[in-house]
Amino acid sequence: MPPERQVAESLDFEALKACISQRFPFLMLDRVTSIIPGERIVAIKNLTGNEWFYQGHFPAKAVTPGAMMLEAIAQAGIIFFQFCAPQREDSTYLLGGAKVRFLAPVFPGSQLTITITPVKVISNAGILNGEISVDGQIVAKGEFALAAKSNDTW
Repeated sequence: MPPERQVAESLDFEALKACISQRFPFLMLDRVTSIIPGERIVAIKNLTGNEWFYQGHFPAKAVTPGAMMLEAIAQAGIIFFQFCAPQREDSTYLLGGAKVRFLAPVFPGSQLTITITPVKVISNAGILNGEISVDGQIVAKGEFALAAKSNDTW
């Protein structure tokens, strides 16, 4: 585990890439602005009209797909989990039981603010709350389960 995961108050884009394995086109975070281990993480994703998923969703008026927002929540959850219950660097994270409600559409030019808080966390799994807001308005929220599995036990 890189030492910055243990002491960071925020993470820039390069530090994010050291924490999670997702890469373009599925890296759905730009920065982590606040980390309080075991309590909360806040991350952001800036959406531009050049995102690949807007090409077909929808051609006449672009709307951010819910699946991409769920992916942003999951990635922020992985980083939260690493600071709360550090795992081996070769761990794979599994998302399950996501109950997320999408409350308002999100359009290109928006900045997603993703907030993750714990419901229950144990050594290699947890249930987390995720919330996405745009300009202070909650656009998605819900609960999801996340588990870490070492790649040598597959």
